[in-house]
Amino acid sequence: MFFNALAALPTPGEASLERLQRPFEREELRRWAGLFLAVGIETDPDRLAQGYLAFSAWVNQARAVALSPLQGWMELTRTHQGWRLFGTPDRIVSTLRVTAHSDSGDEVLYESGHAERRWHAAFLEYRRIRADYNPSRRGPPHTYAAFCARLSEEIFATLPRVTRVSVALVETRVRLPHERASGQGAPPDERLGHVLEFARPGQ
Repeated sequence: MFFNALAALPTPGEASLERLQRPFEREELRRWAGLFLAVGIETDPDRLAQGYLAFSAWVNQARAVALSPLQGWMELTRTHQGWRLFGTPDRIVSTLRVTAHSDSGDEVLYESGHAERRWHAAFLEYRRIRADYNPSRRGPPHTYAAFCARLSEEIFATLPRVTRVSVALVETRVRLPHERASGQGAPPDERLGHVLEFARPGQ
């Protein structure tokens, strides 16, 4: 039980200097440097970055040493998967938008998180299905195109009036609580990314 609890403790993740140079991470380092300065601790973003890298490496190494007596057993039983915190969140989030086009106009059938655009929501929001389209920082998964094609086939089969289907990942920027409170950092207009369009077969 002790080792199971120890293995379940989250770690800071695999920190790297390259990740800490990205715009959001640099902004966070500057913000934290300001917070430390407000309580009398002088530092700067570069020193904070080096301190975080050292701390992350120490935690990961300490965890590996502590779990080393059971490493073989965990690999044998496939229970060696660890839990890690997200070191930094994504400022850009994507939602799936499925639009049906017909002679009478365009209709958004489904949009992630939208209260009214709920066509086949139970299916599209099932965790194993979300894995087919939810993007990472590198973009959508390799299953995205096939998923969109299969989804268009289902729409054409169930909605005879539809002549075309477009599927997109709508990207918006998330504001932090302090930005919303101060009215700063207003999110830009949404951006449609990874748009795929499908025409009804035979048209």
